[in-house]
Amino acid sequence: MNSQIPGSGFERIAAKVLLLATATVGVTAVVHFALFAEVLSWALPTVGVLSAGVVLMLAVDVARGRRQRLVQAEEEPGEALRRRVERVNEAFVEAAALMADLQRDLAAQQAAREELIAQAEEQQQLLTVDQEQAKNIRLLLIEGAKEANRTERGQQWMFFLLGALVSVPIGVAINVFVP
Repeated sequence: MNSQIPGSGFERIAAKVLLLATATVGVTAVVHFALFAEVLSWALPTVGVLSAGVVLMLAVDVARGRRQRLVQAEEEPGEALRRRVERVNEAFVEAAALMADLQRDLAAQQAAREELIAQAEEQQQLLTVDQEQAKNIRLLLIEGAKEANRTERGQQWMFFLLGALVSVPIGVAINVFVP
């Protein structure tokens, strides 16, 4: 029953007393109904068997606890110390294994974090380069547009002057040859 009732010795004893008190109240209620109401005549033997089972479980638990204390008292102090040292060593081995696992996980997380930082820096550099390239492209486009405007303006003046130079002799020729 020790495995079923967790806690210190006092808590186990309190749980056992509570269990025994509950069984006693149940027995008293069944006896009252059985004697005065005669409705539950079958309940008295059932509660009696259950109460006996509870008392038997408590007795076995007490005997088991005494037996364990006797075995522990009879055990040699050197053997008890050796067993405790073994348990401490096992705990250290397990802690070392867990520490190695934690260090491996931490190293993996650190590597992933560094990779993400490197990617972020690269993206930032690309963004800076892209902004510079966009500025250079915009300047090239503006310069190209200005040059195209100058060229078009020059062509327009050239066509105007050519038109004027050609139309004047044609007008004169028409006036001379046409009566």
